[in-house]
Amino acid sequence: MRAKDKKIKIRLTLKNIIYFIAGIVIIFYIYTFYHLYFGQNISYAKDDTKETSSDIKEIKISQAKDINIEEIINQNSKPGYVEEITQNEEILEYLTTYKTDVNIPKGISYVIQEGRKGTQKITTKKIYQDDVLIGEEQIGAVITKAALNKVVVIGGRKSHLK
Repeated sequence: MRAKDKKIKIRLTLKNIIYFIAGIVIIFYIYTFYHLYFGQNISYAKDDTKETSSDIKEIKISQAKDINIEEIINQNSKPGYVEEITQNEEILEYLTTYKTDVNIPKGISYVIQEGRKGTQKITTKKIYQDDVLIGEEQIGAVITKAALNKVVVIGGRKSHLK
């Protein structure tokens, strides 16, 4: 038998059908991938050569209200109106707390914890109209160092000697 006379017989089996469908799916994915990433770039912009200045004025980009910058500046720059923001540091005093201990004789006391002053930054806004203070408002307060209370123990035991 010669090579020319051989006929290729393809048997219709489930295995061959699955290979055929898989090949079609792979070809479809390759085609889609190619057109998605290497496809034709389409521009929907207007042709620049035909555009005139009157066309530019007619284009509306959004439905937002037009903003008049000059009007906003004039509203916010009233003559004689000044807002001043200041930050002051204040000292926080500590409190002294007393505890009674019945194991210590009456009249004896001692400090078990020393007190410590704290600090706080207070931010205020002052509003002046023609150099006259018309309003003051505290807009923030931050404790930068907390105060520590002083603790004193006082004896509370009664004496048996009379």
